[in-house]
Amino acid sequence: MPSIEVRSADVAFSGTTAQGYAAVFNQWTRISNLFDERLDPACFDRTLIEDPDILALWNHSSDALLGRTTAGTLRLATDSHGLKFELDLDPRSPNGALCLSALERGDVHACSFGFAVLAQAWQDEDNWERPRRTITDVVLYEITITPTPAYPTTTASLRSAAANDNAANARRRTIERIEREHKLRGIQ
Repeated sequence: MPSIEVRSADVAFSGTTAQGYAAVFNQWTRISNLFDERLDPACFDRTLIEDPDILALWNHSSDALLGRTTAGTLRLATDSHGLKFELDLDPRSPNGALCLSALERGDVHACSFGFAVLAQAWQDEDNWERPRRTITDVVLYEITITPTPAYPTTTASLRSAAANDNAANARRRTIERIEREHKLRGIQ
């Protein structure tokens, strides 16, 4: 079995839904001051096609489960920027409440991911400070919300509360309009 590796990114959230990029493509990051690494835009394709049970964790702890793809509480997709996610957090659970609080306060704004490398390309030039690795295929096991990402360009946050407020305002205004029209027509 391939060894499991972990990398990081940023997070955002609104209400109880966190969103962001658990991984960002084509951005070099230093790994343990030994080599530089980047993710190829196709590296998660296998995982997303095979649709395995991927976990969302707090700081890589399997004891701190936040959601999972098979439950529908974690949704993953790729775009030209990276591996994006939406995660429905449960404020009734201690881990969900901790994550919500840390995101809302801004104490945490990054993500990471746990994976096994299936394919990679190494390059090393004499004039480079360290070797470079491009990861081209992985098995993804988990994404994680973390205060210490390996990839500093990842993001995590709560989904904008303004979007939720706009929806609530639209519903309220629609109901008020219907009630006004009913009153004008004498309908109760």
